[in-house]
Amino acid sequence: MLKNLWYVVAAGADLREQLLPVTLLGHRFVAFRDAQRRAQLLSDICVHRGASLAAGRRVNGEVQCPYHGWRYGGDGVCTHIPAQPQARIPARARVDSYPVVERHGWIWAFVGDLPEAERPPLPDLGWADDPAVRVVYGTYEWEANWERVIENGLDFAHAPFVHGSSFGAPERPEIDAVNVSANAWSGHARLVMRRPVRRGWLRRTPTGEYVDVVTQTGFHLSGPCATLELTLANGWRIHIASAHVPVDEGRTQTFWMMGRSFLRNALFDGRFRARNLRIFEEDHAVLRRIRPVRVPESWQNEVSVKSDALQIAFRQRVRALAESGSRVPEASQASHVATVIACPMRRTVNAWALEATGTAEAPEVAANAGTSPR
Repeated sequence: MLKNLWYVVAAGADLREQLLPVTLLGHRFVAFRDAQRRAQLLSDICVHRGASLAAGRRVNGEVQCPYHGWRYGGDGVCTHIPAQPQARIPARARVDSYPVVERHGWIWAFVGDLPEAERPPLPDLGWADDPAVRVVYGTYEWEANWERVIENGLDFAHAPFVHGSSFGAPERPEIDAVNVSANAWSGHARLVMRRPVRRGWLRRTPTGEYVDVVTQTGFHLSGPCATLELTLANGWRIHIASAHVPVDEGRTQTFWMMGRSFLRNALFDGRFRARNLRIFEEDHAVLRRIRPVRVPESWQNEVSVKSDALQIAFRQRVRALAESGSRVPEASQASHVATVIACPMRRTVNAWALEATGTAEAPEVAANAGTSPR
């Protein structure tokens, strides 16, 4: 799992008046809206006696701890200690606060300590804001590692076998050569797939005919997102973006959105939502049984071929980030020391009560880290 990336932590519509507990990278957080309705994300551990802030209340746009009523603002600084309302609040009475932006209907948080200029960009999902595109949103939970889930979304070759009754063509599993275009944060590939034409209300009865579908799939490490764009012969388009968020090494939370340029009446939303969830279920039946749970460390422990080029490009970028110091070790709940993921403010503020998982300057102490979102 990796820090120093943007992660989707909630759908904007789901963050209202209440506190929202969030778990990612094996750590717990609390999301909320401040008095100005801006989305905020804090570490979930109260620095007084370790209570879960997400179990507390939102009071005047701040988070109130359920144990002793300490309050924290969106910047993570304690603003009120009910037992000593007149006393000076200790400098270390603060929790980690992470940069947040709200875009395309999702709330994105930068979980890490890099300054603003060094943070990755967000993916271009402009279609989600296009009034000519009807968008539906949803979530899905996987018993599978996030890298496995993302790679599945980049894999053209599995469709005929895993989705043979949905949109794949088992009798035509051949695919064209996959040419990958990639940069430091993203990659994509394009090809034409032969899709079987089916009839009936559920479109499950094959007719023996096929249509060409121009398919472009890709990944972006912010989200982290797997994207898919389908263009039918008549010009109709379907866009899908799935942000696959690591809950821990073996569980993944997916926030997905699907946009369509046709049948834009809301009456069709349920049909498209059900279809997308059915495809996830077909994938999940395979992914929950994959071994090892995580992608192997060595290239030699699996056999890859040319049609795996996009997945290999994704692995290369994940490995580069891990080797640059962004890997997050699994958090132990049994330890005597609670650890958090360092936020940017640790680069400029030295007074912290909780230890952070390895900051650049001082991995062994809870200090040093700094700034805000794009």
